[in-house]
Amino acid sequence: MLEKFIEYMKRKSLSENTYNSYANDVKIFKQYYEDSYGEELNTLFHADIKMYCNFLLKNNISSTSINRKLAALKQYNLFLIDEGLQKDIVIRDKDYIKIQKSMINKTIPSMQEINKLKHFACRDEKNAKRASCFLSILIYGGLRESEIVSIRLIDIKLEERFINIIGKGNKFRQIIINNFMYDALSEYLEERNSIDTINPYLFIGQKNKNSKEPLNRNFCNRLLDKYKDLCKIEKLHPHCLRSFFCSNALHNAGYSIDQVANQART
Repeated sequence: MLEKFIEYMKRKSLSENTYNSYANDVKIFKQYYEDSYGEELNTLFHADIKMYCNFLLKNNISSTSINRKLAALKQYNLFLIDEGLQKDIVIRDKDYIKIQKSMINKTIPSMQEINKLKHFACRDEKNAKRASCFLSILIYGGLRESEIVSIRLIDIKLEERFINIIGKGNKFRQIIINNFMYDALSEYLEERNSIDTINPYLFIGQKNKNSKEPLNRNFCNRLLDKYKDLCKIEKLHPHCLRSFFCSNALHNAGYSIDQVANQART
């Protein structure tokens, strides 16, 4: 049944990370249900969902994680309806836990830290041009990990100064290529064009050089981890670079609020 659930989510254009996470959450709930009631899970009931939430709270599961699990179960609820195994949606909006948004600003890298990151990347003894290009697009493009590894060569319109992106929820947008990105892309593309490969994606490595698959999205975290100690940046991850992009583009680069929202669209 879980395999059919995954296929259902793929048809709805959920990202790979999302449908794998949801499938795992449903698997955990099914195990909880069978252990608790001694029977297989066939349909969802609101009372069972409420008891599950209480169970998670008593086991110190965070509100954010509980809400994600509820989102997964609601998706499974819709799947059961689609399969004709259930009639009603039993998970309601009021079942989600309200989370007070923090008034403390997220940690955003300073311009000095960003410059250090670029400095060490362009001086890397191995794959310096690829690293510099990857980081430039990450820093100035406002992209997610999954979006940047999915850029294909045909998506790049270098002279027109934009890149076509298929983002979350299969939504299309175009991001602007600024001067930093232009220079980094030009240098990396020159190097990449000399590589004998059939891969259509912009970024290639040893593992995907002889395939037509993109790099794994975890490549992004591995790359940042590589430079985190060198740059002495305590918290360095893709999301904080998206935050840097939004802050820097709005305050320093002359973007309008609408342009920032489009480029880092959720």
